[in-house]
Amino acid sequence: MTDARFERTRAIVYQAVSQVLVSEGLVGLTVDRIAAESGIARSTIYRNWPDLAALACEAFDELMHQEPLNLGADPSTGLHDYLVDYARRLNDPTYTAMLVALIEGSWRDDAFAEVHRRAFSQTRSRAASIIRGAQKEGLIDARLDIAQCVEDLVAPFLYRRVVTQNRITPRQVEELHSRLLERWTLASQ
Repeated sequence: MTDARFERTRAIVYQAVSQVLVSEGLVGLTVDRIAAESGIARSTIYRNWPDLAALACEAFDELMHQEPLNLGADPSTGLHDYLVDYARRLNDPTYTAMLVALIEGSWRDDAFAEVHRRAFSQTRSRAASIIRGAQKEGLIDARLDIAQCVEDLVAPFLYRRVVTQNRITPRQVEELHSRLLERWTLASQ
């Protein structure tokens, strides 16, 4: 398959994975269902994606990075830009449904758990990079634990969107940004 054909096939399969996960959850994610949704032959899917867990995470990663994230040059702006982007993604019903399905999969299936662990590493994420940059620049306490800071950063919005099923507002982005910077700065005093 030529690169252009493969890229088209990949986009169609990723879209089908998204549609199946949103409409049926992880239980509906089968090669037969993806083939039916995408119109791509089962043999092509098996040949290119022998691991459904990896395929689902690839499709989620593609969705996560559809719009490039240009973080501000300084750490405070970078943190703010990350929060704006994170809120935008969580407010997208497709993104949130896929996220929930992948989390569920990681509880039930070792292959999903391994892919999930690699995809959502708290110390290798964009959030962790921003926090490390803020520590390096002296904006926040260098002694703070990166994994705990990532949790502080993502947990409030994840709870709001997934547990309470409420959208994240621009005001909440501003409030969390201010609260985190204040808390992380006070830790050094």
